[in-house]
Order: sequence, then structure tokens, then C-alpha cells
Amino acid sequence: MNPSQTSPRQRLDITDSSRKRTPSPRSRTRVLEAETRSHLGRELLGVCAHALPQFGVKVSPALRKIPPVRAALYARRLLADADSATKLHTHWQSHADYLEDDGRPRVIPIQGPTPSFEALCKEYGLTQQSERLLALSCQFGLCTRSGANRLAYVSDVLLMTGHPTLMLARAAVTMERFLRTCVYNAKPGRPLSESLGDRTAEVDLSEEEFGGLSRATRRYLSSFIESTDRLLLAGVARDKRRGRAAKARRRCGVTAFVFHD
Repeated sequence: MNPSQTSPRQRLDITDSSRKRTPSPRSRTRVLEAETRSHLGRELLGVCAHALPQFGVKVSPALRKIPPVRAALYARRLLADADSATKLHTHWQSHADYLEDDGRPRVIPIQGPTPSFEALCKEYGLTQQSERLLALSCQFGLCTRSGANRLAYVSDVLLMTGHPTLMLARAAVTMERFLRTCVYNAKPGRPLSESLGDRTAEVDLSEEEFGGLSRATRRYLSSFIESTDRLLLAGVARDKRRGRAAKARRRCGVTAFVFHD
């Protein structure tokens, strides 16, 4: 149809339909976010579906439809990618090749030699994950697109707080580890000394009391977790120096919880 033969209303409809075929970056981010959360939700339910029969639970027909998941691999990969993305952006804002004369991070191309996002990924051995890391970096606001093929730096800090997708990934990994520990402790016929201790006290606190408890314990819990993780990493380093494979289970680390109902 010749555009000159169409009415203004028809031309408007044609323009509107063409716009719908090219979603905005913000719209693509929302779609990606929804897909990611859906995948994480299925994985979280799958972790529960895998653990329940090991407690002798007769699973309902509805729950049997959920594919069991032994390990929350998708969630672990997302969290690992988030950590990798922050390292790339720390490099971006702290190395001379990626800075303007006044010290501000440059707007860099996605592909090409240094400075570029492709070169950043290559620097850290993350070339195969570059497309995934680029999408995640834009999704969580570490950088923004500047034109078709360039990126502008925003931040190298990514907090899970305030990000439902990252918190859901953390929930899936935490639930997997918690249920695996409970399944291990539930097995009969072993000495109690082999079990991982689990003592829980439930106390009702006001908002003010909870805030006070958090402030009082946060530093000690953080120090305990960090020091224990350092010991685990030191054990891995000793194994490498002695020329033997590191123990696979050493990467478990320590997690402490304060629940806010």
C-alpha cells in the first residue's frame, strides 16, 4: 500500500504496530527479570520436591508434577555472575585505561580491544560468559547502554537488598543447603557427634528491639563468618601447595541467620 493513499489514522496504526515490534531496553529488562524469577521459582520448588521424600513424606500428586532439583545450579550461577560483574566494574572504575583524564570512568564500546567490555571479560577469563554478564550488568544497574554499542559506567556495588531477583536466588541456594543439612541430620543410626548441630530459640521482639539486636550482633556475626571462611580457604591453599586436590566440600563456608518475621 502506498503511504500517500492511507488515511492519517491508518498511518498512525502502522507506526504504532512498528513500535510494538521493537521493545525498549527497559521493556526487555522487565521481560528478562520475569523469566529469571520464574526459573528461580521453579528451582526453589524443585529443591523442596527433592528433599521431602527423603524425610519419608508421601508427596501429593500436585507436588509430584514439580521436577525435583538436587542442587540450585541456576541460582548459584546467577549469584556467581553477579559477583563477576562487580569485579569487572571495579576494574573499569579503577584502571587508567578505562578512565578519562579527570578520573571519571570512560564510556566504552561493548566489543573491541582495551578499553571495552569484551576486553574486561577477557582480562578475568570470562569471555564465554560475556553476553550473560553484559545483560546482567544492565539488568541490575551496574552500567547502562549509551547508544547502540557503547556502555556507561554506573556503579561497581551490587547489594542483594532491594533486588527481589537476587534475593530469590539467595533463597533457593540457602534452602538447598538448609534442607540438605536437615536430611543429613535426620538419618538414623549415626552417633550424635556426626550431626551438624541445630539449636533454635524463638523470641518475639519489637521493631526497636530487633534493630538493637541487629546492630549489636552484625559485626560479630560478620567477623565469625569471615574468619571461618578464611580458614576454609587456607585449607584449600594448603592442599594446593602439597600437590593434592582440594577437598570438594571445603567451599561450603558458614552462614548465620537472624530471621525477621
